[in-house]
Amino acid sequence: MPLTAEQLSCALFDADPMDTCCKENDCFDEYDAIAEDILSKREQGQSLEKSLRHTFGEWFGEVLAKRIDVPALCRRLAN
Repeated sequence: MPLTAEQLSCALFDADPMDTCCKENDCFDEYDAIAEDILSKREQGQSLEKSLRHTFGEWFGEVLAKRIDVPALCRRLAN
């Protein structure tokens, strides 16, 4: 079963791939809108990896987004 936006946001909060310090600052909704964007791209047929790359690039800029180990993040989200 695919992840819901809430589940994806929680997983991204836990992983904090952009190092926003959301866990340290109790910003539980830090990745809510990002999760929605990722799922929107998934619904359009993009792979999880491509959806993550595009969404983080849009939200944080390509330079910062390239710092993410997207394959590792995909594996972590799959579990």
